[in-house]
Amino acid sequence: MFSLHNLKRNMATTPKVVLIACGSFNPVTNMHMRMFELGRDALNKTGRFHVIEGIISPVSDHYKKKDLAPAKHRTHMIKQAIKTSDWIRLDTWESEQSQWLETEKVLTHHREALDSRYNANIHPTPTKRRKKTKTNEDEVDNSAPRIVAGSEEPPVLKLLCGADLLESFGTPGLWSDEDIETIVGKHGLVCITRAGTNPQKFIYESDMLTKFQENILIVTEWMTNEISATKVRRALGRGESVKYLLPDPVIDYIREQRLYGVPDK
Repeated sequence: MFSLHNLKRNMATTPKVVLIACGSFNPVTNMHMRMFELGRDALNKTGRFHVIEGIISPVSDHYKKKDLAPAKHRTHMIKQAIKTSDWIRLDTWESEQSQWLETEKVLTHHREALDSRYNANIHPTPTKRRKKTKTNEDEVDNSAPRIVAGSEEPPVLKLLCGADLLESFGTPGLWSDEDIETIVGKHGLVCITRAGTNPQKFIYESDMLTKFQENILIVTEWMTNEISATKVRRALGRGESVKYLLPDPVIDYIREQRLYGVPDK
């Protein structure tokens, strides 16, 4: 009989995974949040991984994109969106940088942060007990240690993305071969498919992706819910309803701050 003890032992020895999603989140939508749930379910069901954390990493204001809301607004909306999640957190490191960073550099930063947290857990340094203090609701703890003591290996970091990002690897001049090899070969991808895409065919047609296809997990969203942030911004600018497309607190904040050309009531 499969006991609770065996289940805990298997979870302790199964490689831990941290999922990270990079992007503008302009604004964060219910589909962004849904991707994390889909990715976690798919990885856990393989029996080869155990997802322990999700990270949302929004780009900085130096990313040249039309209608990009300031990072202070985008990060605030993400905080509102993740209030009901007990495993997804916001990390503001990327959004606070003085220049736009390639995805590979962002992943490298988080890989080093995870290694540092893991090593500190295995070899803790003596410190004085700190008193608990109240923190401002707007403050973000980018360290957010969630690594379980006794883990045999540091968690694996995987990039959570849509099929459009995967297919962008084939756009000439957009990604360097070195960055693709690092992202897919060293870290790995969890790719959520969208209607009208065929990621398996794209992987087959790419020598680089075929080489590391064992590190790519394709997840099909059977309950299709195509929410485009671009179309959401368009609807907001036209004064149309976006209820059930975005979390209610995010909608309230957008209207309060008059973001994305929301007309005055």
